[in-house]
Amino acid sequence: MTDNEAQQFLEIGTVTIDTPLTEQQVEAASAALDRLIPFQSPAEGQKPRYRTSQTCSYDDQALLDIIQHPFFEEVSKQALCTNDVRFYQTAITAAYPQPDTPWSYEQHVDIQYTLSDFRATPRRIICSFFLWLTDVNAQRAPMMVSPGSHLLLAEANEADPDRRALAGQVKPVSLAQLPALAYAPPIPLLAKAGQVSVLTTSTVHGASVNVDSRPRKNLVLTFTAAGVEIGLPPDQEAQRHAYNRELRPRLRPERAHILPD
Repeated sequence: MTDNEAQQFLEIGTVTIDTPLTEQQVEAASAALDRLIPFQSPAEGQKPRYRTSQTCSYDDQALLDIIQHPFFEEVSKQALCTNDVRFYQTAITAAYPQPDTPWSYEQHVDIQYTLSDFRATPRRIICSFFLWLTDVNAQRAPMMVSPGSHLLLAEANEADPDRRALAGQVKPVSLAQLPALAYAPPIPLLAKAGQVSVLTTSTVHGASVNVDSRPRKNLVLTFTAAGVEIGLPPDQEAQRHAYNRELRPRLRPERAHILPD
């Protein structure tokens, strides 16, 4: 990640960059999602699920090879202003085409911070990677992001003791429940397969409907600076710790240091 791209991450809340992953690695990861979260025809009387996902629950080698790839550790260090980072969570998601459905999107935040969290060294935030395993065009369920909204919220949180207490806790909040600030109009994150969007999910963002003819698939990786504590709901925290214990012996010995102690 260049210095300009790192600045874009801070100011806009997201930047999409190239990765050193090979076409074969991306295709293998994409095939893993086909096995793990395929589109399934609904039972009689049930509605189809066009979005499927898993979090911290898989050990497919094609996905593990990406999780432990040094590229994501190094970019996390730049984004978080530190020389020491730890793997936090991972998820896989697929958005399948929704026939006869108008394009739309929703918006929310997954976590909130204060300006002090962004200005700290290291930054007291999560660095999220959305690795696109398929091309993402304007019709294929692009993520919609309001540029700079994370800093608007961080400023409001810094000034309000009650809101400051919300910082650093993973807790999805819809746009309607957020302070009425001058958020920028949302823009779509478009990408080629193998590119990654580096972002903070404290931006106002959200998924859109897939009105294309092919699915949109992605692998999410998150990192924090070593020693930075981020709150999760108790069930998710237990799942995260259990997954990390299972992950350690499956990583190459020289890469296991990315896992928390």
